[in-house]
Amino acid sequence: MDASPGPPTRRAHRDADADGREHVTVQDVYLLALHGPYRSPQHPVPIDATIVHALTLLHPAVPQPDGGRMYRCLTEFPGRTAGCVVPLSTLTFELDGGRLWPEVADWERVVDAVVHIARHQGCDAVPLGLPQVAAVLLGGGPNTVHELYHPDGSRSQAGPDDRQQHLDELTGHVHRFAAEGPFWPGDDLVAPPREPRVLPYRPYGL
Repeated sequence: MDASPGPPTRRAHRDADADGREHVTVQDVYLLALHGPYRSPQHPVPIDATIVHALTLLHPAVPQPDGGRMYRCLTEFPGRTAGCVVPLSTLTFELDGGRLWPEVADWERVVDAVVHIARHQGCDAVPLGLPQVAAVLLGGGPNTVHELYHPDGSRSQAGPDDRQQHLDELTGHVHRFAAEGPFWPGDDLVAPPREPRVLPYRPYGL
C-alpha cells in the first residue's frame, strides 16, 4: 500500500446503438456501497462500507440482470471518468433520486450479494470503517447539505465540497491499492444485459 497513486489510465469501450448513437463504457470504475456494519478480526472498527470494481456487479453470485444494469449505470453514465469511485448514493441521484431504481435493479439485493462476495474473498475489495460524518455525507446525494449537531450543543453544516473531499481521499486510497495490481472482480463474470439500449438517467431535480 506504499505505492504512490499515478494518474488513472483512461480506457473506454465505444459502442453504437442501432440508431447510430454512440455511448462510452468507461473501465476501471469503482462502486462505494454503504451497508449495515459488521465486525471482522482483520479490522479494529466495524466495517460499514465496501469498495469493489464495477465488474464485480457481473459476478454470477450477484442477482442478474440487476447487477449488470447497475454495472452499466456505473460505466455508461455521461461524464464518468476512468478510475473514479462512485457512491451508491450518486447512482440514486442519477436515477431521479431513486424513483427510477425499479426500472434498473433491486439495489439492496445487489449490495447484499456484493458485500457477501467481498467478505468471503470472492473478489478484491476495500472494506471501510467510515467516521460518522463521512458516512452521512457519502450516504447522501452529491448536492445534499447536512445539518450536523455536535456534543457541545453547537451546529454546523456540511455539503457537496465536504463530500467530495472524503470521496477524493477514498479515490486516492483505491488508486494506491490498484497501483499494486488491477482489482480482481471475481471469476466467471457474466455479460451485462444489452437492454435497455439507454438506461433511464434523470439526475434528481433536473
